[in-house]
Amino acid sequence: DVMKEGMIKKEVSINHGLKEDKIEGEGSDEFILRAALEKRKELTEEFKRQGKDINPLLLIQLPDKDKFSSEDTRKEKMMEELLYRKFNITRENKKLAFYLSEDKQNLENITLADNETEVLMFKHAIALGWDCPRAYILVLVREWHSETFKIQTVGRIMRMPELKHYKNEILNKGYVYTNIANTKIKI
Repeated sequence: DVMKEGMIKKEVSINHGLKEDKIEGEGSDEFILRAALEKRKELTEEFKRQGKDINPLLLIQLPDKDKFSSEDTRKEKMMEELLYRKFNITRENKKLAFYLSEDKQNLENITLADNETEVLMFKHAIALGWDCPRAYILVLVREWHSETFKIQTVGRIMRMPELKHYKNEILNKGYVYTNIANTKIKI
């Protein structure tokens, strides 16, 4: 019923337009991030064509902190550096926000449709009770181990910004990009 009313997106597309053989291996984080940012740009341009002032938000879900490894901080720093070096998305220009237990930055007014932030990095915090209808794309660089957590996380990109569907179907979908083997990701 909520889908028919246009309150949520019609579907979720995983690795939209990507070839399986390019997704895993060396450089795959940059590959999926580039694809996700290209999709964000396409969505932004379509909203402009429709006369809408909506800036689609891309979410990056980072791995959990592991007391035996520093992989989580390495991944966080690597993604932040990649966003800066390749795409000029930084904390300083307010295009990058963080919603981590130890790092919250550029979150003021992030839920507004025209907010300048383009990318938000998080681990768990926004999975529960966070509502930002302009969130369209999820870059997943961690595995999900709980069905409930998976549903709650994907739910962050399912709301429609104006509670209605659009004529162009690309605006009626949520997008997930990941370099985790597709056999492990099911939505």
